[in-house]
Amino acid sequence: MKKSESEILAEVYEMVRGLSIFYLSNLSKIDIDKRIEADGIKYNSAYWIAAHLVWTEHSLILNGIAGEDMKIDWLNDYAYGCDPDKIKNKPPIEEVLKTMDEVHEKALTVIKNQTDEQLDEDNLFGESFGGSKSKRTLIIHAIRHEPMHIGQLSWILKSNGLTFA
Repeated sequence: MKKSESEILAEVYEMVRGLSIFYLSNLSKIDIDKRIEADGIKYNSAYWIAAHLVWTEHSLILNGIAGEDMKIDWLNDYAYGCDPDKIKNKPPIEEVLKTMDEVHEKALTVIKNQTDEQLDEDNLFGESFGGSKSKRTLIIHAIRHEPMHIGQLSWILKSNGLTFA
């Protein structure tokens, strides 16, 4: 049976998440709060990146596609542009990772349930991503956003002496 576009998008997102889980599973081997500084720039910690990935998926997929809100009290401290030095709500990393799984499960359901017509509709933010306001483009943006931060986690892990073949 031929897969729908929504099923393919969900499958790609799930493959991306598999790589994320690989790197996130190594966080217990490092100081997740350490912020690497280079040339006077202080980069986000592994902890902040993990929490930011939860915020991103919740915001883009649950809010922007389905209009849903899971009411996660700590989420907005990890929004785009937030200052990691001004975090007010810092749950244990175990909670962040558990919430990440819960948000991802809901997001996959939202994505899989989109019809082609719904994918063509404007996202609920009315914002343009890559020149389009469609829900499809918002989903694609979410999919391409995560690997960027996983690359940062890979760099953080490597800078802490972990290597991966």
